[in-house]
Amino acid sequence: MAGNNTKTNFSLELRAHRIVSGAPVSEVLADELAALKMRRCMLVTTSNLSSHFDTISDDATKRACAARFTGVIPHVPEPSVMQAVDTARGSAADGLLVFGGGSALDTAKAVSDRTGLPILAIPTNFSGSEVTWNFGLTVNGVKQTVRNPAVLPRTVIYDPALLMTLPASVAMCSGINAIAHAIEALYAPQANPLTHALAETGIRKMIDGLRRFCANGERTTHAASDCLTGSWLCGEVLSQVGMGFHHRICHVLGGTFGLPHAEVHTVLLPYSVAWNYGHVPALAALSDVFEQQPFAHALAEFSVAHGAPRSLEALGFSAGQIHEAAALATSTPIANPHPVSASDIEAILAHAFAGDMLV
Repeated sequence: MAGNNTKTNFSLELRAHRIVSGAPVSEVLADELAALKMRRCMLVTTSNLSSHFDTISDDATKRACAARFTGVIPHVPEPSVMQAVDTARGSAADGLLVFGGGSALDTAKAVSDRTGLPILAIPTNFSGSEVTWNFGLTVNGVKQTVRNPAVLPRTVIYDPALLMTLPASVAMCSGINAIAHAIEALYAPQANPLTHALAETGIRKMIDGLRRFCANGERTTHAASDCLTGSWLCGEVLSQVGMGFHHRICHVLGGTFGLPHAEVHTVLLPYSVAWNYGHVPALAALSDVFEQQPFAHALAEFSVAHGAPRSLEALGFSAGQIHEAAALATSTPIANPHPVSASDIEAILAHAFAGDMLV
C-alpha cells in the first residue's frame, strides 16, 4: 500500500460534516435543511441547473429558498462573488444551498467566507469540491487558492440518480479533476497515513466507476455511486494537504488564460504524473490500475477514449503563451518532490500543448 511510504511525524485537523448518500434528493433535502435551521436559504446554481432543481424539490424546499443566485462563472471571478454576497444579504439568507459542480461550490464558499453562512451541497458532477474547505477565486485575472475551514459544507447529499444524464466527456473530466486532488496528496509535504489511504482508495474507486459509467451501454446508479464515492474520498484528501505544482499550473491556465478548469486538469495530469513518477514511491503503487500500461500514458489514453480533449491546443491555448504561463506558475516557490523550474514547466506545457503522450 502507498501508506507504507508516509511520514510518522504529522499533524492532522479533522472537521465534522454530514454525508447523506444514495437517497433521492427529493426525499431528504427538506429534513436536512431543517436540521441546519435553514429557513431562508439562497440557492447557488447555474441558470441551466436552476430549472432542474425545481423538478426534484418539493414545495416546502422551494419555500425555504428566499433567493436564487444563478450568476455562477467558471474560475469564480471576484465581481460575481460580490453580486452573490449582495443577493444573500439583500434576501436575509440564513444559509447557502448549492446545486452544481465545482464553480457553484467555490462561489458558495467565497460567499460563506465573507458572510459566515453555512452551506448544504448537492453536487452534480464528480469534482469533489463539496467536501473541501479550499476554493478558487480569480482576482484581477489571477486565480488564488483560499483555505478556510469555516466554509466546509455542513451537509453533502450524494444522489447518484442526478448524474445519469451527465455526458461521458463531462463525467470523465470532472472525475479526473477529482483524481488530481488525490494524486497531489500522495506527494504533498503534509501527507500522512490517512491521506495516503484515502488518496489511493479514491483514485482506484473513481477510475473503476468511470470505466463503467462512461462505457458504451446502459448506465447504472451503482457506477455513478462509485464515482461519487471516489470524488468524496479524493476531495477529503485535498482539505488535508492543499495543492501542489499540478494545481498551480492549472490555476494559471484557468484564471489567467480562461481555459476550462476540469478539462485543463484532465489534459495536464498525465504529464504532471510523468514528471514526478520516479520520485514518488506512492505513485508506483498505482502501476496496477491500468493493466500492462504505464499509469501516466494509460490515464491519458483512458480519458481521450471517453471524449476528453487530447491537448491544451484543443482547449484554445497557444504555444506563444507557454513562456508567460510558466513564469506565472513559478512566481512563488512550489513544494514538489522533484524540483521544478520555469523551464521545466515550459517543457511540460509544450508536451501537453501538443498532446504528444499519445502520439
